[in-house]
Order: sequence, then C-alpha cells, then structure tokens
Amino acid sequence: MRLLFVNANRSLSYGGVERWMIDAAAGLGGRGHDAVLLGRPGTAWLDAAATAGLRVRADIHGTWAGRVLRVRTAMRAERPDLVIVKGKKAARMASWGRATGAGGRVVFFLGATHELEPRRWIDRHTWARVDAGMVVAHGAARWYVERGFGPATKMHVLWKGVDVDHFDAARDDAARVRTALGVRPGTLAIGTVGRLAWQKGIDDLLDAVRRLRPALPDARFFVVGGGRDAAAVAAAAAAPDLGGAVTLLGQRDDVPAVLAAMDIVVQSSRREAMAQTTLEAMTVGRPVVSTTTVGADEAIEDGVSGVLVPVGDPPALAEAILGLAGDPARRAALGAAARDRIVRHFSRASMLDRCEAIFETIRGGSPEDVIRSARRSDVDGRKPMV
Repeated sequence: MRLLFVNANRSLSYGGVERWMIDAAAGLGGRGHDAVLLGRPGTAWLDAAATAGLRVRADIHGTWAGRVLRVRTAMRAERPDLVIVKGKKAARMASWGRATGAGGRVVFFLGATHELEPRRWIDRHTWARVDAGMVVAHGAARWYVERGFGPATKMHVLWKGVDVDHFDAARDDAARVRTALGVRPGTLAIGTVGRLAWQKGIDDLLDAVRRLRPALPDARFFVVGGGRDAAAVAAAAAAPDLGGAVTLLGQRDDVPAVLAAMDIVVQSSRREAMAQTTLEAMTVGRPVVSTTTVGADEAIEDGVSGVLVPVGDPPALAEAILGLAGDPARRAALGAAARDRIVRHFSRASMLDRCEAIFETIRGGSPEDVIRSARRSDVDGRKPMV
C-alpha cells in the first residue's frame, strides 16, 4: 500500500495523534508499505518524523488556497492508495484533491470526541466527503454515531498500541530519573503527562494536590508537557498553598523513563479518547488513576488494572491517589495487571496488525464494502459499533 499521512498541525508541541502517525508510518513501512508524512515546515511532529528516518514532505504552507493546491500536488506526486488525515481542514483539502483527480481514499482520523459537531454544517459536509473514519475507542465511535455521523459501520475502531520492548528498557532508567528529579528515597512521586490545555484537566489535578497536602506533605507531583496554557499552568502550580510540591518539567524526550520513575500516574482529563499516557504508564507497570473519559474503561479494568474516577471531580481524584499512596502492595498489583493487559491487547504489533487490516479493507473494497469493513476490525470480542 501507498500511504500518505496529512497533518496541518503547526504547534510547537504535538500529541497522541501525531505520535500515532509517526509510529504507524514507521511500523507499516517496516512491513513493506510506502508511507509518507505531509505537514507544515518547521513543525515539531514533522521534524520528529524526519529524525526517525521517515520520508516527509513539508509542503503545507502559504495561503489557504495555496495549501489546498499543495496537498493536491503531493497527492498526485505520491499516488497514495489511502490518505490518512488529522483535522477537518486537512480532511477537506484531501477530499478536494481526491475529487479533482489526485486519487486515493480519504480516511479521517478522529483522535477525540467533539472534533465534529452536528450543529455545524461544515462538519456534516466534511464527514460526507471522506470515505471512512477512524477512532481509537468504541466509546468514541458511539459518541459520533449518536450525533448523526454515520452510518455506524463507516467508522473503524483502532485501539492504540505501545512498543513494549522500548518501555521495558526505559524501566532501567527509573532510579536515575528519580535522582535527577531530586526525589529522595521513600518519597512518593506522582506524575502526569500531556498537553497543557483545558481538555487535560490540569487545574483539577492541582485542586486534588491541594486537598492531598495535609495527608501527603512530602509527596512530589510532576507535570510533563507543553502547550498553549503553559503560562497559566505555571502560575497555578506556583500558588503558595501548594507549597512547591508541583514541578513542571516541560516537554521531555524521555517520557517512558519519567513514567517509570513515578509511583502513581494520574490522567485528570476532561475530554480524551484512549489517552496514550495511560497506556504508556500501564506498560511500565505503574498504577494509573484516570478520569472516566471516552475509552478509559476500555484500557483500564477499574480496580484490577487501574482506578477510574468521575470527570471533573477533584475530591474523588484526591481520594483515589491517597488510597494508593498508603498501599504499596496494591500499587504493585495494579501495575502488574496493567502491564499484562497492555501485552495482551495494546502492543504495537497488535495495533499494526489491526491497522493494516483496516487499511487493506478500505483500499480494496467498493464503497459498500468500505462501510461494511468495520465489522471485521473488531477487537477484544466487541463489535466496533454497538
């Protein structure tokens, strides 16, 4: 297959979808497929892809009309079987390119809920023009179909994957990272990783930290990531009543080792779909306390391989963290079960197997076959749409 991944992200940081694009392109390239990534020049995600040895095209620049034409030009040059896009603008660019002779089927990768809203005509138009959609959780697929973005079988569910061997190697660096972070022996380290944006609920985490201070006065809390709200998060973390317990680490290249260095990992998101950080923390055997965002219950079996709490409930978040803080045996049991669940259901190899099967079906089928194909991408005994 010839694959073109299109992403017009121009942020200085990048998130889970960009990381998936890089990982999928590398993995599928290793299986004999031809994968190219198309984006804006000088963007972090495209630079990371190039550093990883992937073929990239930094062609998305200029005016809106110019960007549209450059996407079509890239599609004509690469002759992809599939164009996998992130974002509505990129989806419309690729759909127009396909309609004006560039060829290929357009697959809209929706990394979260709320990317399409039924009240917006342009969103309904965008969905009608793409050949298929992909989401990372069954819950996300249901969310879209319940809001009119169907038919149900047009949407394919692809659970995310983690390179288990890579994260196993990172566990050896955990002690070094704890020392570098100034975490003393016996001190509890609690961390989170993600974009510093409203969706990630960092303010709820800081509220929980505030509630935990009397019971855990020596605990250290670490926040990894950058984003548009970085300045606001820095100001909030410096509040006097937090007592310097929160350390912002910014963007890090050693996220696996940082996660392995934590005793507890927290996912406090308000809006998410199968958070990559959750899966990565589970891979290094760390217990995760996560809000019940879309897909969280597909990754975590509550009370078995992690702990789930309601979205937007700092008291519940604090209570769950406190319960684990005083019970190292339970932390170890949850972490071991979490890693086992990743190995069985969320390995990188399993993700690539499913991704390859979905892409082959979309490429080879008639429009009717494409709509039916999600039935064959079932995972973990569930139908993609219920």
